Amino acid sequence: MKYLFFLTISSIVTGQYAISQNTYGLKAGLNLSNQKKTFSTPQNPSTQTQDTKELLGYQFGAFYKIKMNEKLAFSIEVIFSEIGSKTPYTTEQQVLNPDGIQHYFNDKMGYIEIPLSLQYILNKLYFGIGPSIAFKVFSKITNFENKAYNTHYYKKLDATGNILAGYKFSKKIDLNLRYSYGLLNVHEDHNYVTTKNRFLNLSFLYSLK
Repeated sequence: MKYLFFLTISSIVTGQYAISQNTYGLKAGLNLSNQKKTFSTPQNPSTQTQDTKELLGYQFGAFYKIKMNEKLAFSIEVIFSEIGSKTPYTTEQQVLNPDGIQHYFNDKMGYIEIPLSLQYILNKLYFGIGPSIAFKVFSKITNFENKAYNTHYYKKLDATGNILAGYKFSKKIDLNLRYSYGLLNVHEDHNYVTTKNRFLNLSFLYSLK
């Protein structure tokens, strides 16, 4: 009976300690993103890769981290993330009157992203791995001959595999670096075009608890 009593008290204390170690807060940072774009045509079925350049975007949202023990934690985030790429283009006017400059438009997408990660804690450092799922809010092209317009050739859903590393400066502030690799073809024309997202994110996390 005494053993059961002490076991119950111990479980309650341990559970309360684990809950007290859980944290939640806000995060914000920058994305350096690109897209792997490949395409083919019925006349030329061999796959060709389109040249793209990195696009600078942003990210903000909230996180909740569950402290499982002294070495392991589980994190879930809900964030808005802008990613994409710079894609080259050539107009008929540029062919007729070349200016010697390669022009790029910004192929942008905004997602509500839900990353999950299992994290290993090593003093102030931590490392993590996990998946995320993302739901498209918008897709648009900007900087195309100084014009902008919405696009509809990207799917609503994306998924990535993630690795991350972070450093805890204090009880309230973390610096977090995450690389995300797209697992799905997000282009609607899946027969001839493949587009996969990938990006590097650097964010500050501020714990409210």
